Amino acid sequence: MRTYQKIGFVGLGVMGIGMANNLLKAGYELVVYDINPARVELLSDPSKATVVAKNSEIFEQTDTVILMLPNSPHVESAVFGEGGLLESKIPENAFIIDMSSISPVVTEKIAEKLSAKGVKFLDAPVSGGQSGAAEGTLTIMVGGSDELFEDAAPIFQVLGKKIIHCGKNGAGQVVKVVNQLMSAVNLISMSEGFILGTKAGVDPKIMMDVISGGSGRCWAVENRMPEILKGNFQPGFTIDLHKKDLGLAMEMATSMNLPLTVTAMVNDIFKTAQIEGKGKLDNGGIITVYEDLLGVKVRNP
Repeated sequence: MRTYQKIGFVGLGVMGIGMANNLLKAGYELVVYDINPARVELLSDPSKATVVAKNSEIFEQTDTVILMLPNSPHVESAVFGEGGLLESKIPENAFIIDMSSISPVVTEKIAEKLSAKGVKFLDAPVSGGQSGAAEGTLTIMVGGSDELFEDAAPIFQVLGKKIIHCGKNGAGQVVKVVNQLMSAVNLISMSEGFILGTKAGVDPKIMMDVISGGSGRCWAVENRMPEILKGNFQPGFTIDLHKKDLGLAMEMATSMNLPLTVTAMVNDIFKTAQIEGKGKLDNGGIITVYEDLLGVKVRNP
């Protein structure tokens, strides 16, 4: 099994900063890059982090790099683009772990290109939101070889609580897309249900308490409804990012000629939220599309 002392980390966004800080707390040194230099100031121990001006400088200091970026083009650019990881001399035993949520098809192509250059690669998207990233309790869905899955175990054990090897490269991304599809559908079903019950005159907190112990129980009710009742839509995971994942699901379905009728409708509702300027809200804020349309607020009385 590989051992690690210094790890490259690209992407200190809402999720990445919590993950990077957990690696620092676990005793690892980091070589970090973010397009926004101010994000580096959020590191818990900057003395253990070397900041570089571009990704190509990372492989000069370590052979292992984690990517935590918004979408497929960002990952491709970070690896293959100008100033990307592969612009530098590739170290022996180079290893890239992409923990972003991107297209499974793009992931497979990245894996093929890197393999041709002798670079080891895992896709390892995560679920658990900002709180899971900060607390080191993420669910990590891994695609790649058994050997690399074992090699990455020390890193994953710092970042997550549930770590699952899903299969070959791209399999982790497929499972993440499925998870995000179902999560979005649950958010919409919760929104419609609570709008219905609130309009009928029932205290939404009572509904939450009942449904949390019933067959309608889901992550959306348990994790998002308490914040909705407070009117708190500060992002843990934005509508924009969830819409991106729904887009990946629709792309996959189109490529396989599969009708995903409910997912297509949910995708349109998330698109409506974006058009209404709600994209930066937490994904629980999707309920405000219904609230605005129907004149009902699901809040603590």
